[in-house]
Amino acid sequence: MSDYGKITNFILVFLFLVTYIAVIFNILRKNIWFKKDLLISDTHFKLVRNWTVYLFSINVLAVLIILISVYTEANKDLLLSGKSLATFSLLFWLFIYFKILTTPEILYGLPILNKKILKFGITEQETEEVSTLKSNNWVLEVSDQKNDQDLKLQEKIISNIDSYIQEVEKICIEEHIFRNPKASPTDIANKLGVPTSHIVYLFKYHSKISFSEYRMHSRIMDSINLIEQGYLKTNTLESLAYKTGFASYNPFFSAFKKVTNYSPQDYLKTYRSAV
Repeated sequence: MSDYGKITNFILVFLFLVTYIAVIFNILRKNIWFKKDLLISDTHFKLVRNWTVYLFSINVLAVLIILISVYTEANKDLLLSGKSLATFSLLFWLFIYFKILTTPEILYGLPILNKKILKFGITEQETEEVSTLKSNNWVLEVSDQKNDQDLKLQEKIISNIDSYIQEVEKICIEEHIFRNPKASPTDIANKLGVPTSHIVYLFKYHSKISFSEYRMHSRIMDSINLIEQGYLKTNTLESLAYKTGFASYNPFFSAFKKVTNYSPQDYLKTYRSAV
């Protein structure tokens, strides 16, 4: 192969690999590293960011090894294959493989990831912030009057109860999970990456009210927040009912009066006069 052909091939390989790295960097930058509106906790974000930085760094090193290998082969008049430094590339893959094997949340998926986030991921600052979201509904200590199945379940999750409560409150307030008319304990469990039985247990033994009552109360609190944000300036009360997850206006009206002791209309008049 002529020197001109080798140089051309090297340039093509170089442009391809540099473009590949640039595209990957841009995707990570826009979708993860500098994105501020991800609906995940800070700890979860740190795990994702650290993993992507690790894998991206390995990719950059692998690209450098290939470029050095191709450049060396071109200077030595060898066939351009990028394999002359393949041992180093193999080491990079071994690092990735070892990292995966020693990271349970990657091997076993979301339940282990969520357990790690719940158990170890809440910083003092986050705990303080989340504590302000807690209602007086929750009870941490309960009696041992449970059936055998619930007692076995208690042994598995008792250390995570406080974290479960915090995460349920965050999902309710920040992600508005109950705007889904069919929201159920299973939907919350899927969000947290835990079995549905954990959420059923939580509301059975650690909540002063049932799940359906908690859902109703949360929807009314959501509607009040929307009212205070000016939602009704451009929308109707019927629209507000649908927005917050009610099937129609009538159950919204009944729930609103039950929670606040006001009808939606009376509350709106009182709020406007106060403002």
